[in-house]
Amino acid sequence: MENKWLLSPNRQLTEEEQTLVWKKSSSHIESDAERRICESVKHNWEMGEMKITNILLEGDAGSGKTQLTKALSADFGLPYTKITCFADMDKSDILGTILPVLQSDRKDNNIEYQYYPSEIVRAYENGWILEIQEPTVIRDAAVLMAVGSALEPDGSINLPSRIVHRHPDFIAVITTNRGYNGCRPLNEALRDRVQHAEKMDLPPIEVMVERAAAKTGCCDVELLRIFAQIIVMLDRTAKANAMKGVSGMRSYFFWVDAVLQGNDAAESLYHKVVYKITTDPDEIVLLEQALSNHGTMEALEAVVSRHGRTGGEVLELRADGDVEALSPAPDKDSPPEVVLRRSSDSEGESNSSSENPAQTRSSDTGDDGAPMYHELRTEEQADPEQDKSTFRKHLNQQARAAVKSSVHEKVGMIVHRPESTAAHRQEYRQMASALMPVIRELTRKTEPLLEHEISVELSGNRVFGTKFHAEKVVSPDFCYFSKKRPPEEEPSLAVALRIDQSASMHAFGRLTAAKQAALAVYEFCESCGIPVLIYGDTADRSPKEKMSMYSYIDWEEPKLNDKYSLMAIQSMSNNRDGMALRILAEKLANAPQTTKLLISLSDGQPKAMPDYTGTHAKDDMKQVIHDYSRKGVLFLAAAIGQDKEMICDIYGQERFIDITNLEQLPTRLVQIIAKYL
Repeated sequence: MENKWLLSPNRQLTEEEQTLVWKKSSSHIESDAERRICESVKHNWEMGEMKITNILLEGDAGSGKTQLTKALSADFGLPYTKITCFADMDKSDILGTILPVLQSDRKDNNIEYQYYPSEIVRAYENGWILEIQEPTVIRDAAVLMAVGSALEPDGSINLPSRIVHRHPDFIAVITTNRGYNGCRPLNEALRDRVQHAEKMDLPPIEVMVERAAAKTGCCDVELLRIFAQIIVMLDRTAKANAMKGVSGMRSYFFWVDAVLQGNDAAESLYHKVVYKITTDPDEIVLLEQALSNHGTMEALEAVVSRHGRTGGEVLELRADGDVEALSPAPDKDSPPEVVLRRSSDSEGESNSSSENPAQTRSSDTGDDGAPMYHELRTEEQADPEQDKSTFRKHLNQQARAAVKSSVHEKVGMIVHRPESTAAHRQEYRQMASALMPVIRELTRKTEPLLEHEISVELSGNRVFGTKFHAEKVVSPDFCYFSKKRPPEEEPSLAVALRIDQSASMHAFGRLTAAKQAALAVYEFCESCGIPVLIYGDTADRSPKEKMSMYSYIDWEEPKLNDKYSLMAIQSMSNNRDGMALRILAEKLANAPQTTKLLISLSDGQPKAMPDYTGTHAKDDMKQVIHDYSRKGVLFLAAAIGQDKEMICDIYGQERFIDITNLEQLPTRLVQIIAKYL
């Protein structure tokens, strides 16, 4: 059958190039994306500036990006090659390398240098299809710029010895994953040079079945369909809960193949699919519950009972994660009982007691049965209550020092360290169960950005590295290379969240929104290793206690933090905003981090007894913002009440965030923090 998608039918390929043209296997099923790309490229191939030569395939692992690129090689009749990008790529990986060559037949032992082109240059110069895998992991922006300039329609590459111009048949296919660890957002300039993009997801169930039948040789359509439904369900659950792994077509094919080889379907589900998504016990329970709740377990049991056999003891896995041992059915003529179960090496609790109690022994006895005595270390002997009291006194002294020589110097103040109750812990867990999927997803996408401080400097005189220095060849120490300096281990961002605990926060669900925001900010910062302060404040609780500060989370003593105490946030009395801002800004100003962000969550304008209100209070807050902005503190005001215009006037339009929908508050704050990384 004639290939209707050939782009240059009159082109004569060399023998090497002919071997690089991909040959479609009998199991290859043409997808809608493949037809769509072929039609677009073929239609525009002779249209000059409208020619499509740069394609983006973006999707999860196992979605078929590389397979599709190879299929395009067969469709277009062009040789296929690829490069896999890595974090420390430099320009020599794009342009090629000059290396010394010692001629063995020369008596003078003189060294000559020879240029070795990169795979990019070979494809670029000869007119091949080049798959650029994962350019989003490249740290050096200059390397991305070099790739981008090469993708210009009439682009060229300046090599050490010559200039290479883009071959008219050259097609670049960029394949990248979505939001994986180590991946950054695709460079805007690079994305703009793409003329066609495809969002690669799992295909429809029927297409999955058709491909699996062709790939594995399985003829049981019902079995393939049930397995495909389970793959889709696990993939959706993993994404909804921000799990790092993926359930894709590769997992599907190898799971079907394992069952065809006689392996137990439920057991092989873990080794071929589940453990590729995650090995975390809590996340595995979420996957199991999703399968159980959607009825796919019953369908799996029914299908496997016709195809598989089990013997001996069967472990039934409940939705709550417990494991129960069941005896095999006494009737040997009845179909074998099959239920989803954990493999023997997976984590989990068991209801069944040990068969041989003598095999277990307390770790508190020695080999001879004598008791072993454990001596507390010095730090374990310390009184935790004494540590809390000492730290609380330190915070009070620190806060009073911060407001010295200000209008708040003589205001009676106490810094409290709230403690959680059982009710607070329960409330925290319930709230976290709803927010953690979003927080995990944002954390996963943010972690690569923590490497933003990568130095572009090179560390020279290395025996290995990413850049070769020919001038060092005469050196006897063999240190011919240089490599990128490593990134700093800690992110240079510190965050303080100040929560207004005035009486008006009790209305319209603002207090609940504040708790959710505090939880989200803490969990996000904790996951990313960002130092964080979370304080609340109110005024006029008593004639002596004119200012009350509540230290929920403080980076100075992380071991004394009680995250569940965030649920103790409550609305109380008035608010003396300027004093609270000054105390937190002073702590931020003394932090070693480069970027210092202070977010104030408030629903109203400042007001405290006897006269802290109106112009006086506004001027005080503006003075604090002005003074500490000069010290490098960045202020943001998240307004959730009726006094938004007043708050905007105090902080300025550039520091103001209008939160109209309180349900969006936690996500908005986390997204804002991520932007400063």
